[in-house]
Amino acid sequence: MKKVIIIILCLLNVQAFAQWKSYYPEGKNKKNKDVKQEIDKNNSIFNTHFFDALKEKSLENYEEALEQFQKCIKMDDKQALPFYESALINKGLGNFDLAVEQAKIATGLDGDNRWYQLNYAEVLFANQNFNSAAVEYEKLLLKEPGNREFYFLLSDMYIYANDFLKAIEVYDDLEQIGGIDKMVSMQKHKLYMQLDKRKFAIKELQNLLEKFPNEIEALEILSELYLLNDEKEKAFDIFKQLAIIAPENGRIHLTLADYYRDKGDNIKSFEELKLAFKSIKLGVDIKVSILASYFQLLAVNNIMKEQAYTLAQLLIESHPNEVKPNAVYADILYTDNRFTEAKEQYLIVLEKDKTKSQVWSQVLFIQAEQNDFEGMLKTSEQALTYFSTDPLFYYFNGVANKWFKNYDLAINSLNMGVEFVLDNKMLLLEFYSSLADSYHAIKEHKLSDEYYEKSLVIDSNNVLVLNNYAYYLSLRKINLEKAKKMSYKCNELEKDNGTYQDTYAWILYELADYEQAKIWMKKSLANGSDGSAVVVEHYGDILYKLGNVEGAIIEWKKAKILGEASKFLDKKIEDGKLYE
Repeated sequence: MKKVIIIILCLLNVQAFAQWKSYYPEGKNKKNKDVKQEIDKNNSIFNTHFFDALKEKSLENYEEALEQFQKCIKMDDKQALPFYESALINKGLGNFDLAVEQAKIATGLDGDNRWYQLNYAEVLFANQNFNSAAVEYEKLLLKEPGNREFYFLLSDMYIYANDFLKAIEVYDDLEQIGGIDKMVSMQKHKLYMQLDKRKFAIKELQNLLEKFPNEIEALEILSELYLLNDEKEKAFDIFKQLAIIAPENGRIHLTLADYYRDKGDNIKSFEELKLAFKSIKLGVDIKVSILASYFQLLAVNNIMKEQAYTLAQLLIESHPNEVKPNAVYADILYTDNRFTEAKEQYLIVLEKDKTKSQVWSQVLFIQAEQNDFEGMLKTSEQALTYFSTDPLFYYFNGVANKWFKNYDLAINSLNMGVEFVLDNKMLLLEFYSSLADSYHAIKEHKLSDEYYEKSLVIDSNNVLVLNNYAYYLSLRKINLEKAKKMSYKCNELEKDNGTYQDTYAWILYELADYEQAKIWMKKSLANGSDGSAVVVEHYGDILYKLGNVEGAIIEWKKAKILGEASKFLDKKIEDGKLYE
């Protein structure tokens, strides 16, 4: 291990070792053995301290290294190397004031050494003595006038010192040596912009483009400057040039699309927009945001609708492996009420990425609107494997199971999901009302009533809850006065609804108020219920109670033709009597 360390030290410090001299020069009087022995002894001690310092430095024991270098300095403060090495360490430790002092001494002792001077400039910069650092870089340039790196470092010092004109002068000197250079020209342009010398900034870019006429970045910046200078036509000329040089540059086509739109040329504007969407270099997020701006126009402007569909297809073609193009296309279709096609696109998104809960939700909402309960059941089960705490997916699963009369499964899903509802009263209402319906179906009437009551606490004017609760009470022939009040309120909230009018009529029937029941049942039939076998049969029952047996039989026969009714319907018709 010691051999390895010694080899590393030698390799790392060949340059350093070459730059220092013995502690004492050899004496002229070689005959004096005592003097020579003393010199050799001191040289040995100096060397020991120096190499110990280098060893500690290589092991990152910086404090110990500094102590050893300090011992060297105490033995001979005319040696530059210990000061230089100490400055390097203190610079790394952030002791900039001390590093500046030591680097300055090293440079003073050996002014011809470029490494000492370069280190002095660097520690001055680290200590934010930018003007002093600039002086040192100027000295280095005098020694090495062709060193491009020193020009850039010198200009950086002036930039940090906020002396932008000086920095530009340095870049001018560099151009005298190497000619026009993109990096230099761009830097000068930025500095002129900082100085608010826009014309000079434009001139720099023009000079660069004379040598490199197809330099895209310079053309783009120059076009922006022309726009800032309100020279739109000059900017437009550059945009057209850029579109030829770099036809795949989507941003240029977007800019041209804006330009033509401002000019009122919507046809050319859209052509440029299509070229932008075809560009694979233009990010998908920019395109999606543009398409999103079309949503509000789909229903009112057919041209905009057609454009939206065209751009959506181009987006999918240019980014086939991304999920966002299909998602935004699905959103457009959904907004345009093309639900089946929208669902297909959402399902494509889910094939690529199943972690988007909002996409699962959209599919479920479409399935609900289409009464696709089989699809809803399958989709909700899949969604729950990825989002086991999302209440919405439990809700749809419960609703689908309820439709298939899997009431126990429905109740299980709804009871699990309701636990995850937070700060969403409307969703909580949906859970409560669905639980109420499901418990009614399995004749758990106490629980059913409790959940209807909870629903009405959240929304006492919910017509669906009012109607269902009232109707189920009437079927059980209990709390009929309460049922009557709820049903009447329901009809006040939503007039001319045949279903709600039928419920109210039936409650009146159960209360033996047959005349009023007849009036309300006729309203129900007039508002669309004449196609319901149940409602028509009910009307026949009311007529029978009013003594109109012939009329009752006529209505019962109508109900039979319409389809499903009560199990007593055939017997009623055959015997001409009411059975309940």
